[in-house]
This record gives sequence, structure tokens and C-alpha cells, in this order.
Amino acid sequence: MEYVSLKGTINSAVKVISFTPYLVRFELKTAEQNYNCLVAKDAAPISIFGHFNKRKQLIVDKYHVKNVIQKLSVVR
Repeated sequence: MEYVSLKGTINSAVKVISFTPYLVRFELKTAEQNYNCLVAKDAAPISIFGHFNKRKQLIVDKYHVKNVIQKLSVVR
């Protein structure tokens, strides 16, 4: 198994494909190319910092995902 570290932006809708087992799909756009990504197994721990608007929706200003290398599979 080859591990990679990628930096980019999410270029598609984040879709929950399955809850058992947990499976989420999205496209990651880097400077070089686009990657189809799957978050599989357990959900990655995430820290979210934000505020609530008048409609009581959480507006995320900053987030940090921990242990991404262990939780993210890249499909090329």
C-alpha cells in the first residue's frame, strides 16, 4: 500500500455512500491533478471552529482533520 500526502481543495459534493461500513466519497483537486477519494472504515477525528448564524446553522471558519493518512484512501 502506498501512502501519499496531498494538499488541495474539495472539488465536488461530499457524498456519504454508506454508514455501515462508513464510506464517504469526494474529489480532491491539487495543482497537478484531480483525485477520486474515499474515506473508509471509521470516520476521521475532526476539530471544527466556527460560529452560529441567525438560523442556528454552524458556520465553519476553520477545521483540522487528525490522522488523515491512516483514514484516507486515494483511488487513481
